[in-house]
This record gives sequence, structure tokens and C-alpha cells, in this order.
Amino acid sequence: MPRSPQDVYARHLISPRGYPLWTPEPSHELLLHRRDGLRIGDVGVVIPEDGCFDVFFNICLPQDHPFHRATGVPDNFRHLELSGMDIRTVVNAENPGRIIANSSVKCVRTVERPADSSSERTQPSGLEYEFTLSSSEGALLILPEGAERRDLRNHHRFLDMATRHGADWYRFAEEKVGQIIGNDSLYLITGLHKTRSWSVAAFEKTAGTAEHSAQFKVSQAGGDSIAATYTWDTTRALDWHVGPIDNYGLANQTVFIRGFKVALRTGIFGTKWISVTADTPSTRPNPARSFSTVGGNSLFAYVFGGLSTGRTTQSSGSGMQDEVVANSALNDARNEIQNSGALAVGEHVVVQRITETSQAFHPSDIINGFLLDKEPTANIAITHDDDWITILEENLLQPEDLVQEGRLETLVSQKYDVTLDEGAVYLQRRRLFHFRFWLHMTDLPR
Repeated sequence: MPRSPQDVYARHLISPRGYPLWTPEPSHELLLHRRDGLRIGDVGVVIPEDGCFDVFFNICLPQDHPFHRATGVPDNFRHLELSGMDIRTVVNAENPGRIIANSSVKCVRTVERPADSSSERTQPSGLEYEFTLSSSEGALLILPEGAERRDLRNHHRFLDMATRHGADWYRFAEEKVGQIIGNDSLYLITGLHKTRSWSVAAFEKTAGTAEHSAQFKVSQAGGDSIAATYTWDTTRALDWHVGPIDNYGLANQTVFIRGFKVALRTGIFGTKWISVTADTPSTRPNPARSFSTVGGNSLFAYVFGGLSTGRTTQSSGSGMQDEVVANSALNDARNEIQNSGALAVGEHVVVQRITETSQAFHPSDIINGFLLDKEPTANIAITHDDDWITILEENLLQPEDLVQEGRLETLVSQKYDVTLDEGAVYLQRRRLFHFRFWLHMTDLPR
């Protein structure tokens, strides 16, 4: 199964800043409702194919807010009011011209020309970087105009909300929004890095081990098009893009997010997949995301609380025949579920086309899996990105170590206590006992 650019990018650019997004630009639909893009309190998912964050609702907006009119809000919804003091903002968290890259990317030359004094933009009018790419995989982010950082000061109310309503959020995503998501996909945002413009790049294994070079240039800015201003020139295959495409000038481009990742135990609730592979092209819009057309060659059926099986069919090369083959395989899978007695009254099987890409890597998914294994009675696991960010900040692991099996789980078990609360399991920082008081007591006269 091919790896998406978001997966490659995340594996190599995860850092104490948080989780990187391959597509920092907010969706067109989100911009119709709010020009500032993502916000603290947004609940949604990172789309694994393109790395865009898809917002379902915001727990800090009331139920009757215009943003919630399209799809409504989950059952048992109540919003949390935040004041200006609840958010900590660092305006110059990243200086203009910042390069963020993994260890395989080296910046060997930077040429900067004087900025245009008549321009209100913070990036220099002329800038050129030259990089060497020394290993088989890597990623980098360039912030010509720097970035600001916003964080929720206190996470407790957000954690309580996720603990009590996480399952309702999954049900809402699938039944009301129409978004087919995995059991470890939901994100509640508590912090962001935002900028006005950016360029991202990622590369993975190719033949040969020789070093390659790449150049990134910022030319004289003009108009509203960043595409004409930021350009790449490279000697190897390199996935890259720049942004924003439109509406340049607003600091609404989110390059990193931080928050709670919410996972449900398989079989408690959520999507149960029945793979029905039929090599037929898809040209119809995906109802799960009305603003995109999904390509790919897999049909998936899902049933709430049902049975997971797998079936494979061969393509005939004819569109009409392929539909017949796919429908036949789907009917077989549906009959198997119904005959097993797994369906309750009112439950049904739904077929949906999705792309054949892997789920994008995320350290919090590893921790949530560890938590659900640790507490078999828990139905939901919740991990904040700070849990693994702290491990990176203390240099207990390097970012590249996070993908190594068992490394993160071992440190988590050493540094954190596992807390079970009303069917939800999450981490709490272990408080080491200080023996100062005990030592003082031993010095007291007897």
C-alpha cells in the first residue's frame, strides 16, 4: 500500500512543535465560515491522503453558531467558553526564514537580498536556499514569514469533555457528517502554529545512495499568488507544494497542531470494514467530503457494530461488468454479516469508495493503542501530544526514534501513570516522591 505524502512528512518532521500538516491551508468550506482557519477547540481529522485538517465542529462555539448550521452538533453537546486569558500567544515563535527539517536535510547556502521597503510583507523580497538531501527519506518546512504560536493554557476541561463525549463525537462524524474514519482518527485541537505562507517538501526511498541537491527560491513578491513567488529546483524526485493558493496575507495557514487524539476500542463502536476490492476507477464524488473527488480502486462496506471480513474480486476491464462483480462481492459480504447475527435491528451495511493509502503516522496513535492494551475494560483512550512532546523535549528520544517499535511505549510506561476514568483511559505525569521530607524526619532528635 503506498504511503501518502502526509505519512512521509509526519514521520520526518514531528518535533516538540507538534504534529505537522502537509497541507496547512484551510479548506475552501472552512474559509466560507471563518477566514482565520483552524481554531483551538476544533474537532476533526487529519485527512491521511492530503494532510488537510477536516473540521467537524468546535467545542468552544455554541450549538446555534452559524458554523454549526450545516451539520449540527453531536448528541449531548455543550460548549466551553474561553476568555482571552485562556489562550497563550507567542507572536514570533518562529522567525522569518525559519527552516525546519529532519537530520538528512542540510542547508548549505542561503542568499538573501534586501527587502522591498514598500512591501508590507515580512519576508525578504529575494531569498534562496540550497539544500543537500543525504539519505533516502526526509522532509522540510520553510517559513519565509515566520510563524506565531497559540496554546490553550489549561487542558483539564478539554480532557473532561473528550472523556465524556468522545464516543458521541465518533457517532456524529459517521452518521451526521458522513465522514468514514478509523477508530483512532479524531483530534481535539488545543494548540497551533500559524503563518501567512509556507513551502513543504518530502522525499522517500529511491535507487542509489548518492547525495542530491535542492534549491528553494523566494522571488520578488507580486499580487496574491505565492505559486509564482516560491519555486523549487531539485535533482531528485521530491514531493513539494507551496501556499496559500489564494487569499494571501492572512495568518491562517496551520503548519503544526497540538491536541488530544481520541481512539475507540475496536468493536465498541465505530467503523467495521469489509474490504471488497474491485479494480474499477472512481469518478463519482465522495459523499463523505462533498468538495473532493476521490480516486482509487477499492470499495469498502462498513457496518456499525458489525463483523469485519475481507473479500477480493478481479476486474473484468469493463465498467459495467466491474460494477456487477463488485456488487456481487458486496452482497456476499452483507449476507455473511446478516447470517452471523451480528446486525441488530436498524443496522445496515453501507458501501463507500476510499483511496488505498495507509493511515498517516502519529505518535499519539501508538500511545492510545498501548493504553487500550493496558486497560482491557476501557472503551476509549485519549492522549495529548504533550505526552510525547515532553519525551522529545527531555531528549529521552529523538524524533526518528518514535517510529521504532516499542521505544515510545517503554518510556511512556516509565514516566506516566495510566488513569482509568469512567471507561476512558489516559496518561498522567508520574509524580516522583521527594525524599527531602523523609530525610529531614530522620534527623529529628528521638
